[in-house]
Amino acid sequence: EKIIQEDKKTKIFIDRYGRVVKDFKDHTSMPHWIEFPVKNKDDLKRIVDERFNPDKIEERYSQDWIEKVKKANEEKDCLILIDGGCYYWNLRSLAGVDGASYLFYDAPEIVDELFERINYFCIEGIKRATKYIKIDIIGFGEDIAFKNGALVSPSMFEKFILPRYKKVMEVANSKGIFLTWYDSDGDLRKLIPYYFKAGINCFSPCEVAAGMSCPELREKFGRNIRMIGGIDKREIAKGKEEIDKEIERNKKLIEEGGYIPGIDHSVSSDISFDNYRYYIEKLIKATDLK
Repeated sequence: EKIIQEDKKTKIFIDRYGRVVKDFKDHTSMPHWIEFPVKNKDDLKRIVDERFNPDKIEERYSQDWIEKVKKANEEKDCLILIDGGCYYWNLRSLAGVDGASYLFYDAPEIVDELFERINYFCIEGIKRATKYIKIDIIGFGEDIAFKNGALVSPSMFEKFILPRYKKVMEVANSKGIFLTWYDSDGDLRKLIPYYFKAGINCFSPCEVAAGMSCPELREKFGRNIRMIGGIDKREIAKGKEEIDKEIERNKKLIEEGGYIPGIDHSVSSDISFDNYRYYIEKLIKATDLK
């Protein structure tokens, strides 16, 4: 990373993906991506060869990696999650949403190669890590959707991404890892049946504004679907009466199980400390947490 310019409120920098980014220094928000390193298929081919080279896999592991994993296993007092792959995430991070969309059509063979190499690295990581530590959860981070639906069509998802999910889940299951965590903003509803095919059934943050209401998802997809989040941040910002209604809206699902309630993404800046504190108190009571 490299800072290009900054003042009291903002900074412009090159981030770890090679993007030129403008971001606020005093609060959390979506950054402004000014420029992406991948502008065409030649750029993508170069980065795939340079940054995702399977012949250089040993460079991805520090010399003391095994010792660190063994120590984590000895001191383990929490759930351990391992990466199942961020396929669309990496493509979009390198090329932007528009650029990624064009590359699926202009350079499908290079996109396919990128995803295959990510898949290889993740599968190898699972095989290595499970020699030394018990892994509890396999996680996927994609941000593959927005308010009105997925950023790729179901047919493209089935062609480019689903086969990788299936491969990595087969390996994970063979190592005793069955719990999943799939992280994506937006409306995933049209893709959920495909996730089930791969053995992925737990979704976060379940943005209510995007139609991902957890009680409605349970009603549609049954007990197989597990969810994290689903508490509408817009309602938490409004006040105590709205907070009560939002907790009550999810109360049956909380009692039913297979659901961990929480704010549906970051706690927005329009949520006051008093409202947030009240929300936490009500949530503790609703979940009988001690």
